[in-house]
Amino acid sequence: MINLLILGLIEVIICQNRFYYHDPSNDITKPRTHAKISDSDTHFDFYFEFSEDKKEVIMFIEIDKISYFSLGLGKSMSDADLWVFEVYDNVITVNDSYCVKHGRPPTDISSGGTDDLQLLGYYYNQNGKTGVKFKRLVKTGDQYDKDLIEGEAVDFIWAHGKTEANITVSNHGNVNRGSVILNFTDDGGSNDVIIVDEDNTYYIHKWTNFVCWGIASDVAIIIGRYYKTWGYRTYLHGFLFILIVTSSITTAMMMLSTDWSVLEWSNFKEQSVKNQFHIIIFMIVAIFMIAQSIGGILYNYMLTSLKINQKVSVKPSIHAILGSVVYTLGKLQIIAGLFMDNDIRLMLILGAVLTTRLILEVLYQKGSLINVVMTGKESNSKKVYNDGQNPLLDINNSQQDEGFEKKSSKLWCIYKNQVVDLSQMIHPGGNYIWKLIQGQDVTRYIIGAYTLDQLKIKVYQHSIYTLKILEKYTTGIYVNQDLEFFINQSNRRVVKQLKETWKLNTIHPYTDQIAYFGFVHDKYQFKNTLSGLQTFGQYFIIKSIEDNDISTRQYTMVQSMTSQRIKFRKDLSDLFKKILSLQTIQKEIPKEEEYSSELPLIIKRYQSKNGFSSFIHEDNRNGEYLIEGPYGNNITIENGNHLVFIAGGTGLFPFLDILEYQLKLTYHKILLKQFGQEAAQIINTGQIKNFKITLFLAVNSLDDLIGKDIYFTLLSLQSQLDIPNFKMVVKGNFKLKECDIITQRFNAQIFKSYIGDLNTVSNYFICGPPTMNFATEKILKDIEVNNITVL
Repeated sequence: MINLLILGLIEVIICQNRFYYHDPSNDITKPRTHAKISDSDTHFDFYFEFSEDKKEVIMFIEIDKISYFSLGLGKSMSDADLWVFEVYDNVITVNDSYCVKHGRPPTDISSGGTDDLQLLGYYYNQNGKTGVKFKRLVKTGDQYDKDLIEGEAVDFIWAHGKTEANITVSNHGNVNRGSVILNFTDDGGSNDVIIVDEDNTYYIHKWTNFVCWGIASDVAIIIGRYYKTWGYRTYLHGFLFILIVTSSITTAMMMLSTDWSVLEWSNFKEQSVKNQFHIIIFMIVAIFMIAQSIGGILYNYMLTSLKINQKVSVKPSIHAILGSVVYTLGKLQIIAGLFMDNDIRLMLILGAVLTTRLILEVLYQKGSLINVVMTGKESNSKKVYNDGQNPLLDINNSQQDEGFEKKSSKLWCIYKNQVVDLSQMIHPGGNYIWKLIQGQDVTRYIIGAYTLDQLKIKVYQHSIYTLKILEKYTTGIYVNQDLEFFINQSNRRVVKQLKETWKLNTIHPYTDQIAYFGFVHDKYQFKNTLSGLQTFGQYFIIKSIEDNDISTRQYTMVQSMTSQRIKFRKDLSDLFKKILSLQTIQKEIPKEEEYSSELPLIIKRYQSKNGFSSFIHEDNRNGEYLIEGPYGNNITIENGNHLVFIAGGTGLFPFLDILEYQLKLTYHKILLKQFGQEAAQIINTGQIKNFKITLFLAVNSLDDLIGKDIYFTLLSLQSQLDIPNFKMVVKGNFKLKECDIITQRFNAQIFKSYIGDLNTVSNYFICGPPTMNFATEKILKDIEVNNITVL
């Protein structure tokens, strides 16, 4: 008993301002006058009573929290006499403090003043409530205390910890605080309290940022990313983000204007980790937001401009990368802000928004959103069809017209033999790309097999979303519909196009880098008797079945190089020579095999990562390949046309079939001239078209002259024609007796010297390496030649 008494005396001496609930001296009776400080999320009741001489005031605080709390005299923490109540081992202590800025307030004693509060009693966590009774003099004489004058309106501020764990002073956040004006009249009743809503700025900041970065940013991205067919998407996307950026920065400045001192290092380091993170993220995102807004305006201008700007073609663009960074930082600062306030409801809403975005992105990648976000489909389906004109003719004419911008409302191009209308779209790489591909077959660019010759950028394989858009925007107009290419061996039904798995059957090298590849299918054969007039410009799309990382490629169909056709040409040449020499034809007249089982492609090896050509050249396992086609714009050749072919290396291959047709036709003409119709009918050319070809060919060596039995034979026959129909010029560092050979690159002077009047040429066809294609096209356009087709 004596020991307990001694311990109790020691406790009283050491901690005179501490009282335990069970202590008989603990006074928890409430003074007579009451004021409701807060009755929202926090219930904060204040009781007070003046002594008879009005020199002392007894006060009582009851709050429905078990964290630390404080009440102070003043309008804000920039000048407040604070009474801070903290909890240590279920024991409440009170500190008489004074503050001039945010952060833990220093006690009056530590500042050189006096502690003028006397704790009378308390209870802690009684049914979730805490009550403290204390008193002080009305006028303490301490420079750090404010006077309490009865009958006056007194400004009070209050705060408490964010959670039950915050039992000592810590950052209270923006919702666990408030300020009031109290009628400090001790009349024994319930006094009026005017709540000063200083949280308006905070709530404006909080809700503006949540709406902007929690919801509106996703809406803006959905519009910009998914609604690619809507012509106004970039404008609305940009408007929303400018609104988001302006609102975010404005409300953040409003928040900081209430207390700029929070940015001072001494105050900043006293903030909670979440608050520090929130402030840092905001500063970073503010800089990025301003840069992104300016960049977005410039980017939109570049997108909609028809002037070539390769910087905007970079994929992904700087704008997209920076936008992703800003979006991520915006989400992080919203999350940090919500954690600061422990706002579970808004966290759940934000989680729902992010989940929705994730689901939409998955659907977008799969192409499932196409029907939802497609705009303007009805208007496209009604265009052009009633005027009876070939829409592709309008396109090609507009390419030659300086008024392209006025005519470009019709963005027609070809994808897998179907005409598609992309007039409403803004190309992610810039609308000038429309000018470069308008009226062309864009299949090669879509699948990532080629890049535009005019641009020095890497090939880009477009997403499934792009493919879905192209499928949706088909106009119902087809090109080259009549080419019946395949036949089903089992039922003999003709198939125009296929997308089937073929097995590599034959590899026949021409050089170290170029080889013939033959593919077979157990079900299909292809028609071997199609003439070059029918197959000119046709190609196949091919992809490895076994390795998805290998790129997809596009290769020209070269029927003239199959073993059957090569043998037929040799037999035809022998027959022609015998007829001319009036020899007796002892053998049966050679006939072309109608169908062939081996689909021919000629492929040159290029060294590149995951490159298809390297992969197939090293295929010694007779692998399987997905082959799709044939596709290609039907290039019409009319009687009297003069065609100029400009080829580099393997760019010769697209012209071999049409050159083979010209060879047959030449045989026919010579026999008709010398022996009449009966002899000429021995050579079956099919449809007869009389035209002239001039071939400019650039190769590195004699070995690259693949198919020379076609064009050299054709050259040798020119002297027997009344009107020559073929001329050939080779650029190379070797000698040839069959035709002229030059060492300098093709230029305007060379073209003029071998062609003569350039305006007499019906069409110029260019096929070769991208740099050659671009340079040659520029040379021709500089001398005002516009009827150019790049294969």
